[in-house]
Amino acid sequence: MQANVGVVGLGALGRPISELLLKAGHRVAVYDVRAEPVDALKQIGARACASPAEVAQHSDIIVSLVLDGAQTDNIIFGAAGMLATLRPGTILAIGSTLSPAPVKKIAAALSDKGVDTLDMPISGGIVAAREGALSLMVGGPQTVLDRAMPVLRVFAREVTRTGDVGSGQAAKLAHQLVFATNVMALLEGLALGVAGGVEPAALKQVFRQGLANSAVLQVWGDLGPRWKSMLNATPPAEMPPNMRKDLHLVLEYARELGVNLYLGTQASLIADAGLATGHDSDQF
Repeated sequence: MQANVGVVGLGALGRPISELLLKAGHRVAVYDVRAEPVDALKQIGARACASPAEVAQHSDIIVSLVLDGAQTDNIIFGAAGMLATLRPGTILAIGSTLSPAPVKKIAAALSDKGVDTLDMPISGGIVAAREGALSLMVGGPQTVLDRAMPVLRVFAREVTRTGDVGSGQAAKLAHQLVFATNVMALLEGLALGVAGGVEPAALKQVFRQGLANSAVLQVWGDLGPRWKSMLNATPPAEMPPNMRKDLHLVLEYARELGVNLYLGTQASLIADAGLATGHDSDQF
């Protein structure tokens, strides 16, 4: 069945997701603050929209993939936001990593308009997005997830319902804590082994054959350089890259819950200072 799908935010995930949806035969309305991805998707059949509000006019399910909570609030509640044009029965699937409180606030506001919200953070990265092999952790009613599933299955290989709205964000933050520390631990292990005289390729093979193996290591050749670049120090006024932004959210959420994250705290400090071992090495 063809569905009317909106995608807001056409970055590393939004653009390939839109392409897959078009290829699957869905009617896709798109918006981004940048003209280039909108124009490129228009060339292959998407409806180019001038605002999030226009996307909502043409969509029964909307996938939001903007950077953070401020941008998410803006595309919903801002002057050109969706709030005024969302129709009852529409599903908003929030794919950004935010934290539980903002998505609960959004879900409550949209419920008054008869709009359903899925808390749907995403894992898998660019390669998985292109292949339709993303993993979704979804908070929200099972009945709403069932309605959305024909669209979600176009770009997701794994869809796990985690509970009510907000639980998807909690699961994603827990995932990001493990992911980020995995990246930095892999770099430290490579630095240690190479300093001891082991060739990087041989060392990676040793890791793959042992309990140090991980999904991070399996896709390191494609995504390792991108993840390493996220560990570079940035000016104080500049938004940190996603890995570090997510670690900040992890620590904020842990403080709210009263959970001590000793390793996560150190990992975030090391990442923000640009001190992660091996992140600047071409060998790794």
